[in-house]
Amino acid sequence: MNWYLVWIIGFLVTILGVGVYYSRKIKTADDYTMANFSLGFFPICGSIIATSLGSAAVIGSAGKGFEIGISWFLTKLPVAGFSILLALLLGSTIRKLKLYTLPDLFVRRFGKASGLIPALIISILYMTPTFGMQIVGMGSILTTIIDISVTSAMLLGFGISVLFTLMGGLPSVAWTDAVQSVLILAGLILMFILGLNYVGGTEAVANNTPPELFDIFGLGSTELINYLIIFGPFYLVWQTSWQRIAAAKNEKIAKSAVTTGFILTALVGVFAIGIGILARQALPANTDPDLVYTAFLTEIFPPSIGGFFMVSLFAAVLTGATSFLLSGAMNISKDIYQGWISPNASSQKVLNVSRISVGAMALGGLLVALLITDIIAIYTYALSLSAITMVVPVLAAMFWKRATKAGMIASVIGSLVVAVAWSLLRKPFGLHEIIPGMLASFTILVVVSLLTKHSSDEQVKAYFFSMKHVKETPEQESKAL
Repeated sequence: MNWYLVWIIGFLVTILGVGVYYSRKIKTADDYTMANFSLGFFPICGSIIATSLGSAAVIGSAGKGFEIGISWFLTKLPVAGFSILLALLLGSTIRKLKLYTLPDLFVRRFGKASGLIPALIISILYMTPTFGMQIVGMGSILTTIIDISVTSAMLLGFGISVLFTLMGGLPSVAWTDAVQSVLILAGLILMFILGLNYVGGTEAVANNTPPELFDIFGLGSTELINYLIIFGPFYLVWQTSWQRIAAAKNEKIAKSAVTTGFILTALVGVFAIGIGILARQALPANTDPDLVYTAFLTEIFPPSIGGFFMVSLFAAVLTGATSFLLSGAMNISKDIYQGWISPNASSQKVLNVSRISVGAMALGGLLVALLITDIIAIYTYALSLSAITMVVPVLAAMFWKRATKAGMIASVIGSLVVAVAWSLLRKPFGLHEIIPGMLASFTILVVVSLLTKHSSDEQVKAYFFSMKHVKETPEQESKAL
């Protein structure tokens, strides 16, 4: 009996059943994309954990643990730190503004024209290749379970992701994320414990592992600084966190659930890295890092038990795929369609466009997965450009009343040009393009804002200060009771 297949089929039947259940409850666009702003602690926290622990976090971290060791954990700290800072510092403001998306902030503060570029960057440049990366991850898992080609496996993963996202929207995604987060956490921790026993215990690992893998600073100072700067600021503008903060029942749940979710994600990252270090005791040193997790899994566990761990891995990848699709679809339906094409569109029309957007983005991600070989490089580049173009304008909207529409637009375009040029010059001085890009973003926004006046369609406010004494809307307060 193919136990891996039995476990996977059981898992898929369960989550698709949840999708069918919630699909009957979806009546409006708010229901589909924001769960009608009514999610509690467990689905918010679980969704953060499950979405953060995608293919890059689980498969990638195990591979990095195998390659460079424990020092990879340092790249987890800026993700957790900046995400928690976002929740605690700006969570209240995000909720009071009732923001659906990040570009929604740009539109409210700087006017209609300012939201289009961020919407395109997030939905097309970031979310689409990120979904493609999850498709690659699902393909590698399914080929381990079923005797089919990688292409066929990716197509199967694509179909599962799209079907589930189209049916239930954020309510089904968040609740299944919550359940899957328990599965993911249990799978990683149990695999680490049982794997440690398999290779002979802590003493055997200490004696047989190359010492450099235990060097916390083994990544190298330049590489470490680049990673800290790349991953940190981006998570101030990670739309998934913004969406979960806004969709929570109340402010207390939003802050505590997001904070707890990212703390647990960072801690669990230790187990994924540790699995990679343990794998050095059982796998050849030249094993492809992307295959370390699944190869070690099949090495140490019989299929009847290993199927559980394979399901936990598949859950991590699937939940990332569905969340990225849904988040990017919001940018297309709310920011582009409703913001530019049809401002007076009914909720049903926006809901239909949201579902069409899911399909369109999924096809784009599938093409990325099938046609681009170095998808991790594309993902990292997209992540960097998102941070370069949006972090400074977002902070200006929150904290600097003097920022102008002209300054914001010049900052986005100018920083993008500087970053692309820097990367084409092959990163002089070994510095990642995010450093000159963000410096350019800050300088251009300040200089142009000081030289220009506010436009007529701006809300001339620093939202962090202006919203400080504003209470949540009556609808939000009633849901909190």
